[in-house]
Amino acid sequence: MTWETIAPPPGLAPPRPITVRAQSIPPRHYFPEHAHDWNQVVYAISGVLTVAVEGRSFVISPEQAVWLPTGIQHRVGTLPGAEFCMRARRCP
Repeated sequence: MTWETIAPPPGLAPPRPITVRAQSIPPRHYFPEHAHDWNQVVYAISGVLTVAVEGRSFVISPEQAVWLPTGIQHRVGTLPGAEFCMRARRCP
């Protein structure tokens, strides 16, 4: 997998701080339920992710994403395996 830097439009800076994390998740793996002190967008680069939040479960493919507000309990996992990515921004 290669990453390419994309510049913001002239005169517009991206929000700071922002964090991006990408990793492979093996089949039948999940992260235990947890919450963050920041907003988070979760999506699959490839494969399929399951995001469980507030008693609901969302199955997302690379064409979809889930927005997780600050402090919300959630669990992310996959049955078939996936390339996972999240972008986070700490609230002011």
